[in-house]
Amino acid sequence: MNYFILTQDERIPHTIEPIGMLQAIKREWLTKERVDELDKLDLQFKIREQARCEPTDFIEKPIPLFSDRFKKLIEKYAPNIPMKAVVLLDETEGKQMLYWLMIPPTVACLSTQSEFHLDGAIKKLVIEEDLAASYPIFTIEGVRERIIIVNIALAESMLRRHFYGIGLQKMETNGRWNELQIKEY
Repeated sequence: MNYFILTQDERIPHTIEPIGMLQAIKREWLTKERVDELDKLDLQFKIREQARCEPTDFIEKPIPLFSDRFKKLIEKYAPNIPMKAVVLLDETEGKQMLYWLMIPPTVACLSTQSEFHLDGAIKKLVIEEDLAASYPIFTIEGVRERIIIVNIALAESMLRRHFYGIGLQKMETNGRWNELQIKEY
């Protein structure tokens, strides 16, 4: 099976930038076990004022957020993912935009073929396909970066719906499936 890293499309200028999220939301709360701590917070954040602001279906930083339309698709593939509503406020336009903070499962599927820089950042990311096979969307255990991975079924479904501002980067995998493909050719 093919897997893709979900990214925000860098080619779109003037995308929405939430302000103050990292001060309000602790990274350790972004786990399935601690997601309920987000219920205590007011999850409304202003966006950085710009001359023009384009809402995209995926905001990668500072914390990944999914548009309401994108959330509905993900629910079809992974209905049990914990989600919290986040409202982004555009004060110059007087608009509120609904986004979703999701906590995809963290999967221990990091391959020994992965490589890291001296500071611990990922140099080359490879996952064990067999360990990730049952997850349509997930993050990887054992890496410091928060990388969201989607399988090919979800990626194709996203592409058919023409989501705006989403990038997909093909991942390297190893596992039984890749070995079968190599042997066939």
